Amino acid sequence: MDRYFPCSFGPTLSIEDIITRIQDETDGVPIRTVKSFMSKIPSVVTGSDIVQWLMKNLSIEDPAEALHIGSLISAQGYIFPISDHVLNLKDDGTFYRFQAPYFWPSNCWEPENTDYAIYLCKRTMQNKTRLELADYEAENLARLQRAFSRKWEFIFMQAEAQVK
Repeated sequence: MDRYFPCSFGPTLSIEDIITRIQDETDGVPIRTVKSFMSKIPSVVTGSDIVQWLMKNLSIEDPAEALHIGSLISAQGYIFPISDHVLNLKDDGTFYRFQAPYFWPSNCWEPENTDYAIYLCKRTMQNKTRLELADYEAENLARLQRAFSRKWEFIFMQAEAQVK
């Protein structure tokens, strides 16, 4: 997939350039902490803020085009929703976070099995029906549990610590 978009800054702009500009403290999207029912959710932006920023800063007139570009950026793993596991950008109040530059796809970082096991454990701890594991994820979790049987307690403790 092409990681470059035409824009007003020059002939092309990489996704990394766009993400860096979106996160700029003065000209970027406002990153904030929001209060939930019983907790605070730190460092989030809304989908509509991202779409509006893309329209303004990339000189896009059609909101559907900005939404499409935002969804492509999300599909590549540069932004992700915090309450869903579908990587489509929504032009609403859905909360998103920016992926740390260390994990950007351009850095050719590939997750290890322990990272995936921790991620799946965290998903099972959240007890939200829309975040239930898909069949293939449940199968992978069982496979990883067997593979890491000796250090599964350590993996589970890491997941618990990250959830807190």
